[in-house]
Amino acid sequence: MGGSPGPKQIQAPGAGYASVCSARILQNKSVAEGMYDLRLAVPPDWGPTVAGQFVSISLERAWREDEPGGGGALLRRPFSIAGYSKGEDHSELRLLYAPVGKVTGRLCEAQPGTRLELMGPRGTAFPLPADHHPVLVGGGRGLAPFLYVADELLAEERAFTLLYGLRTAAQRVGLGRLESSSLVATEDGTGGTKGTVIDLLDQLPPLPQPPAVLACGPHGMLAAVADWARSREIPCWVSLEEVFGCGIGICAGCAIPAIKSHGGEYGRFLWACREGPVVAAEDVDWERWRELWG
Repeated sequence: MGGSPGPKQIQAPGAGYASVCSARILQNKSVAEGMYDLRLAVPPDWGPTVAGQFVSISLERAWREDEPGGGGALLRRPFSIAGYSKGEDHSELRLLYAPVGKVTGRLCEAQPGTRLELMGPRGTAFPLPADHHPVLVGGGRGLAPFLYVADELLAEERAFTLLYGLRTAAQRVGLGRLESSSLVATEDGTGGTKGTVIDLLDQLPPLPQPPAVLACGPHGMLAAVADWARSREIPCWVSLEEVFGCGIGICAGCAIPAIKSHGGEYGRFLWACREGPVVAAEDVDWERWRELWG
């Protein structure tokens, strides 16, 4: 798997709280069962950002160590960036999310005009090696970053294949212009192929270039995709879904057992918010991680 470029690390100017801003909701609507499409207006000079990065948001001002007693929310919640466009008056940020907890449950009720506190963009980007055909593998809300990856690839007029796995067709988000490059699997057989993204990987048609696999989704899916790619000596990168507490690499809430830790000072762990979220699949110790989530 050597020889292909690794994830790009691109941060907003400044570090930590320097990248916090106020964002205004432009749109927040249900687009499938349990899935919401959120559009935010951010300052025109916000960014730069690239596909694979994330932002952390709070419905109220988050606690800040440089302002004792300030802020009502202890932690922000992380969201993969699903799209970004720059404008003169404001830039627009797209997020795709599922209301799975108290904060996201409140978020899905927020109306246009509501202001959020936003930190980011942060983290690594998906590599897109020119000598490989990108195979984008999204499970459930793991589709989000690949909407942005696909935008970048379409802008470069590059071919790609999107594999989209769901439990049931009711959860499917419309793919628009990506439909012709996509294959869908549902576990209950109500749409596309009956099965999982691994079944889709096994059924890949002949590709114009050697494949490079990019994946985002639940832990078990990522481990299965990593195993599939490793057994075939196909380069693979994954976006790690973990509990991002601080979002800047201090709290250790997103520590992932690792074969190779890029930071190294904390031993064999990857801090998903700081060294990721996109990392080479071969850097993750999947067996140790399975023990933790199993």
